[in-house]
Order: sequence, then structure tokens, then C-alpha cells
Amino acid sequence: MSWVRTRSLVLVSWDGQSEPWQMIHLDAAPDFDWVLFDFSGRQAPGPRTLRGQQCLVLSGATECKGEIYQALADHLAANSEVPDYVSLIDDDILISVSDINRVLHLAACEGLDICSPVLSHDSVYTHRWTLRQPSRMFREVDWIEVMMPFYRGSLFMAGREQYRGNVSSWGIDKYLMPTLQQLTGLKRCALIDAVMASHRRPVTSGQKVYRNGRTAAQEAAAMKASCISLIQSRQPELLQTEWFQRIFEQRHARTRWQQLKYGLGRPLRRWLETST
Repeated sequence: MSWVRTRSLVLVSWDGQSEPWQMIHLDAAPDFDWVLFDFSGRQAPGPRTLRGQQCLVLSGATECKGEIYQALADHLAANSEVPDYVSLIDDDILISVSDINRVLHLAACEGLDICSPVLSHDSVYTHRWTLRQPSRMFREVDWIEVMMPFYRGSLFMAGREQYRGNVSSWGIDKYLMPTLQQLTGLKRCALIDAVMASHRRPVTSGQKVYRNGRTAAQEAAAMKASCISLIQSRQPELLQTEWFQRIFEQRHARTRWQQLKYGLGRPLRRWLETST
């Protein structure tokens, strides 16, 4: 297939009924192309002008973000397009167009293959390391969460077949993308502390059983196993690396002593969060 390189693309989720880009401050001309993904399936797909913004509407009744990954990858493949960068931003992320422009500029300057803005300290968050650290521009990390990732377009498209069947998107960030980075050589992954966004709603995807009969945790486990098989078939030498140990083997559950230390440190962390 002959691919056409296009400028960066930013997809924002939409319920198809409320005001589009409700959380996005439209404060600048976008240095990228807009895609609105109507996850209710109400809206007809196609080019539109909404709130003065030219965009492409994609539409489909989805259960969770994994299906949006599949739909976007299929759309790009059908049109033989590979954008410079591809971003998929949840509808509960508070950010501005100028922030998105800046992320894309900094990613290009630094040669990043995956990146994300950081979160404000008053955000709803799962991982403390995603919160903003002051006085720095970039921070190298092993993986980026799915709430507002920016992927190099070729890397996003490299996962097209692996997205299939994953409804929740769990495992795409922690296992699939780091695996694809190793296999493609596109290994630069960083949080951009210079740009901050805010996540406004609680995470609920882990509590559901999806139409494929799996929970999000089961989907993550299946993705982990699939990625290990992919590594074994493509680059088995990676199984002996420190990277593999960090991503696939490192224990992430806290011991009782770690839980106690975490609890004792909570008041100090809260004080630090309010003072930085």
C-alpha cells in the first residue's frame, strides 16, 4: 500500500448531542486537522463545520475507547493516510488549542514518538507520575496513558491489527505501544511538563463487562499475552532486557509496608501539591 503523509490529526471524543469540543478552549487556529468521533453513532459521518471549526466527523456506537482506536486506524488505512502525529483526546480533558499546538511543536522539536501533556494536581488521575512536575520541559517515561496520547502517525498505524477486539483500550498504553516502539525503533516516549491539562471525570471503564465478555482487566491481560507472543516471534532477544522486566514482569502491587508508607506520606504530598 502506498501511504500519503498528511499533517497531524487530533481526534476528540463526542457524545453526538452536546456542544462539540465542550472542554477544548478554541483560542487559536489549529496546526492540525480535527476529527470529532461521535461515540453514540447518532451523527452522520463526513466533513462538517462546527463552532467555526472545519472537521471530519466519524461516527459509531462504541462501548469504550479501544473501539475508537480501531475506527480511526481503519479510516486512515482506507484513505492511505499517515498523519505526522495522531492524538486521541477524551471528551473530559480540559485543554486549549494553543496547548495542543504547543505539544505538537515540542514533540517535533524533540523528536518524540509518543508523548502527552501532564495533568494538573487537581485532576482525577490514576498514576501520580502523570502529574505536572515544575521547572522542566520533558520527562522520559516507559509509557503514556490513553486519555490524551500523541503518537507518531506511523507508530499508531503499526498497531492497527492489534487494536482489534480490544474494547476498553486497557493494555494498549502499558503493553502494546511500548512493544511497538521496540519493534519499530521509534522509542522516544515522554511526558511534556511544559503543557498541562486537566482530567475532570472519574475513570469507570474498569467496572464494566464489555460485549466481548471481558472486563478491562481481562483485556489488559490478553493484550499483555499477545504482546509477549509478538516479541517472541519478532525480537526474542528483548525478553532478556531490563525494558522487558520493567514493562512485563515488575511487580506493581504494593506490599503492606509500602501501603503504610504511602498512607503516612499522603498529608505531606497533599501539602506539596497545593504549594507547587
